[in-house]
Amino acid sequence: MKSNIPIPSSAREKILQEAILAFGTQGYEKVNVQQLAQNIGVTTGALYHHFGNKLELYKVVREEIERRITSRMEAASEVHEDPLESLKSSMIIGFNAAVKLNVCTLLCEPDFSLNEDLVAKLFQEILNENIPGIEVLLSSLWRAALKNVSNGMSPTEAKNALIWLIEKL
Repeated sequence: MKSNIPIPSSAREKILQEAILAFGTQGYEKVNVQQLAQNIGVTTGALYHHFGNKLELYKVVREEIERRITSRMEAASEVHEDPLESLKSSMIIGFNAAVKLNVCTLLCEPDFSLNEDLVAKLFQEILNENIPGIEVLLSSLWRAALKNVSNGMSPTEAKNALIWLIEKL
């Protein structure tokens, strides 16, 4: 069994679920490991035993959330033959999923933990164009909409702004 797949109801699973909530709404810098452990009902030692340190816990959470979101985005993109419609659909589904999972703050902050931007990689695959940097630009646009939600804009307003920009492509 993979070491990053938690056993249901285990301390590791409880830590991951609470960490998703904490990092999802507060971001890396604002999460306090002692408070996180207290919220879960474990010691900081248990948290460090399972993940080593705050950064390693963040990496596991960030990768898990990125994979969940991009999986939904990929499925949404496969419904359309037109690349721009696929792109639009994937961006909206991903946005909706991030809002529903309450992980906008996590996904809009710079990711120093992953080697690649999974969202940008997906956008490159969808467009299949040789326009250097377009995938990074589109990923930044999508993450900016999430940042607006994280900063207090209503999800509906942020999504409408994102849709407006996508439709200008």
